[in-house]
Amino acid sequence: MTPSSQTPAVLVFLKAPVPGVVKTRLARDVGVEAACRVYRQLVERQIAALPLQWPVEIHFTPESARPTFEAWLGSEFEYHTQPGGDLGFRLHRATDGAFLRGHPAVLLIGGDCPSLDAVALGSAATLLDNEADVVIGPAMDGGYYLLGLRKHVDPTLVFEDIPWSGPEVARRTAGRAHAGGHRLAWLEEREDVDDLAAYRRAVAAGYVEAIDA
Repeated sequence: MTPSSQTPAVLVFLKAPVPGVVKTRLARDVGVEAACRVYRQLVERQIAALPLQWPVEIHFTPESARPTFEAWLGSEFEYHTQPGGDLGFRLHRATDGAFLRGHPAVLLIGGDCPSLDAVALGSAATLLDNEADVVIGPAMDGGYYLLGLRKHVDPTLVFEDIPWSGPEVARRTAGRAHAGGHRLAWLEEREDVDDLAAYRRAVAAGYVEAIDA
């Protein structure tokens, strides 16, 4: 899909690559330094997979980490600090900001799903452009690796009163979108790399390199 007036902005939500802060579940088995190296691999793979010339915003935390991100990922992206608050509030604020900046739709992603590629992102954009107001890419743990929204969707509907720490995130989000009268589309289920088993599967699939603990 080539860029157009309908091309969505990709909003990538990231934490600074600090050992002991990122990939904490994986770190229990491989150590904080190795888990941080895995995190860097995952993020670098995701950034490399973004469609060329699409608008990309990096929403990062903490605020002081901007030089770290620009040195790591490059200065060609828009960088925005994530505010305080729970995940729903941060997603809401970022989405509102992107719409105010004139984007017709957004795709919200993280750096945890190594199989999320340009083809899948293009599929989500096509769905938003043609037949859906909300697109959900469900993760195997019950969350989502991608959420796509058209501009007329009220972010309050999909970001408030969601049990972020539980396995019902995607299902609850879909239910709220449906209750709001929005057309909903699903992408295929994919796996985030959060623990040792998922990491080993990602290594076996060739998504990331094996890292010595």
